[in-house]
Order: sequence, then C-alpha cells, then structure tokens
Amino acid sequence: MLLWAPFAGLMMASAVALMIAHLRSWRTQQAAGLAPAELEFRRRQFRRRMQTSGMLAVIAASLPLGLWILARWPKVGVYFWGGVLVMVLWLAALALADIWATKLYYGKIRYDYRVEQARLEAELRRVQSAQGNGKPSRSFPSIRGKTNGEQSP
Repeated sequence: MLLWAPFAGLMMASAVALMIAHLRSWRTQQAAGLAPAELEFRRRQFRRRMQTSGMLAVIAASLPLGLWILARWPKVGVYFWGGVLVMVLWLAALALADIWATKLYYGKIRYDYRVEQARLEAELRRVQSAQGNGKPSRSFPSIRGKTNGEQSP
C-alpha cells in the first residue's frame, strides 16, 4: 500500500494543477469577448476538461482507499474496484469526446478559411485579368500550390 501513495499523490497534484489551469483558461476566454459560437465551444470544452480532471482526482484518491478496502473486505473491494474501472472508462470517453469535438470545431474553421481563400483568389484573378492582358501573373499560387498558368490534368 505504501508504494501506491506517492503515485496517488502525484496523480492528485496533477489533477489539481490541471483544474487550476482549466479555470484560468476559462476566465481568460470569458474576458476575451469571443463570438457566441466560440464561447459556447469553449464552455463545453471547459466542462469536459474539468470533469475529466476531477475524475482523475477521484481515481487518485481511490487507489490507496481501494487497497485498504480490498485488504479488509475483499467482496466490497471487488465492487469498489469495479466502480473505479467505470470511472476510468468514463474518463477515457470524455477524453475521446474532447478530441472529437476539437477536431470537428477546428475542421469547420479550416474549411471556412479555405472557402474564403478560394473566393479571394478568384476575385484577385478577375481583377488581374481586367487590368492586364487577360492572363493573371504566374507568381500567384492557387490553393493546390500550382501557379495560375498551369493546367490540371
């Protein structure tokens, strides 16, 4: 049981440090005056991450307690560790949900920027062709990295 105490203490300290970092980040984002959609994304992200860090703290406290219970009441200890396993699985599910939500959110932003970039490039080509001999400059790259004079296969 003594071998698990430093590990559990390190886990607990890490969980508390993460919770403090999440709280500071959330306060900074609230004060930043973000758009409503981004603020909502950040609020949900904060909630997921605080729940994950809190769950990590509970699991850290469960390590020495679970060993103590298992040594005295083995049947109760089995149920206790089953509950800890459920918490670990929930923690993993929250982590996957956070990864998925972040990927979707930033994927949409990236897509919107690419659409805007294509629109601006088309406008630039239109202006260049209206000003010159009808051929845009070869030094202007398109989205695919080809110059405007190159043709697609």
